[in-house]
Amino acid sequence: MKLVNSIIDQNMKEHQAVFYTHAHEDHVGLFQYIPLDQYIGEGSKDLLLIKYRTLVEAHEKAKEDYYKTRYVENLHKEAMLEMNIVHAQTLVEELEKFRTWKRANPKEVPTTIAIGDIKITPFFNCHSIYDSHMFLIEAEGKRIWHMGDYREHGYMGKGLIPTLKKYATDIDVLITEGTMLKRKDKCIHEHIVSYKMQNVMKAFKYVFVLASATDIERLAAIKQASIDAAKTLCIWSLFIKRTMEYFTERESKQSKGLFSFDPLFYNDRMLRKLKQTGMTMVVGTSMMDRLKGLLDKLPQEETLLIYSSWDGYYKDPEQVKVNPKYKQFREMFHNVVDIHTSGHADRQTIEKVIKTVNPKEIICIHKEADANL
Repeated sequence: MKLVNSIIDQNMKEHQAVFYTHAHEDHVGLFQYIPLDQYIGEGSKDLLLIKYRTLVEAHEKAKEDYYKTRYVENLHKEAMLEMNIVHAQTLVEELEKFRTWKRANPKEVPTTIAIGDIKITPFFNCHSIYDSHMFLIEAEGKRIWHMGDYREHGYMGKGLIPTLKKYATDIDVLITEGTMLKRKDKCIHEHIVSYKMQNVMKAFKYVFVLASATDIERLAAIKQASIDAAKTLCIWSLFIKRTMEYFTERESKQSKGLFSFDPLFYNDRMLRKLKQTGMTMVVGTSMMDRLKGLLDKLPQEETLLIYSSWDGYYKDPEQVKVNPKYKQFREMFHNVVDIHTSGHADRQTIEKVIKTVNPKEIICIHKEADANL
């Protein structure tokens, strides 16, 4: 909190607010400490509220279970349980204060937001989370285009270049991410991810897919792979259930069913039937303890984990040290295959964006220190 306040205090401006391109934690994770107006896409705000309201419920359930089963009084444990609830409730309250914009329909011009004499126009883009945006910023006679995090190889990525051609004109400064700049490989499209998944799904009876609950396109790829592999799609997470319901409500019609989800919510009574039919289950690392019990009931030679996330989470020693759950999750399975594509633009797409926008100046952020355009 002191760091955030120090940064803001040292950079006070006449007109100021915070705008978020999307709801990934590495972008919004300090929102509760920011004493300024904060703006985010309507869908992103909803996703965050789903996440933290579900977390409140989980903490309340943990507290309830503790009081049902405790044998010895543990004041420290009780205080921690209460603090978890209060913290999650505070995050919900702070999120509810966020100001939002609605994503423009494909043929509509997005609404511009004015912060004093600064104009910000949000344009939808494709990233590995629902409701990501890029910004046209107009101030002091300058036009700045902030790409946010983006890619072209997702189901919703086909509008990237047409949007830039139409609106990113006479740009003085282009701010682009460069996560993939050092990698020479071209990212595969989400429909190829789905195709690869369905091929391995056919070879195993019980398939678990580690993926993000907020990545609507990856969830769609998994769903389609399950259909093609004649597998029953299951979930065992209230958070995933709620994000899927939200995506279906918001996007099913416009996507012609691609983003429509109707999975089975798993319980132990289903196991006998699923042992006959097989299944695909979308899972997250927070489910590790529950899954151990289920895996003990399944033959390991017929069980597969599709790891559909960045491999650095289990390969990079620094990442493993910060969050060991991804590596630990993989180690629960005898059979594991990586099937993934980045949420970020590959080098070829970054070059295409730069040539399309043709700015006077380029600023590259979100990249490794020694990566160059």
